[in-house]
Amino acid sequence: MVFLESFYTFLLIAHLLGTFVLMGSLVHNLFVVLDYVKGKFGRKKREIYYLKYALWSYVVVYVFGAVIYPAFGVYIRRPFFDNAMPWATGLFEVKEHWAAVGLALMFVYYYLRKSFDPQDEKHKLALYVPLCLIVNVITWYVVIAGCYLSLLKGTWQ
Repeated sequence: MVFLESFYTFLLIAHLLGTFVLMGSLVHNLFVVLDYVKGKFGRKKREIYYLKYALWSYVVVYVFGAVIYPAFGVYIRRPFFDNAMPWATGLFEVKEHWAAVGLALMFVYYYLRKSFDPQDEKHKLALYVPLCLIVNVITWYVVIAGCYLSLLKGTWQ
């Protein structure tokens, strides 16, 4: 018996639903940040809410992924990916490393935003906007790679 094996399906669905919240809030945040580049600052307060939801949903999704991993490693990764599709194991490892980098950058991104007002300190947008784009690209890569791997073999039942 593997840790939380009997809850695997429930945790996997919670992981997926958390990902929906993460991607929705992160993309909405991106659109507001792109408005900053255009000189539009009318949705600053909403952007902070999107960013809070993105940060906490990233943490939740990451934790659910970590809790799912033991069962995934025993029943899916070792018998299917490691033996039959070693490239899928490589894709999974790269995805997980980028997820960890993305989580760290998400905290940097959040605390940077909390430390300045985009309308009053426009010079900080030179760091904030690229960081927003980088976090979005990393997160989209992780989600797409995760979905692809799930299509290959998402459950052992």
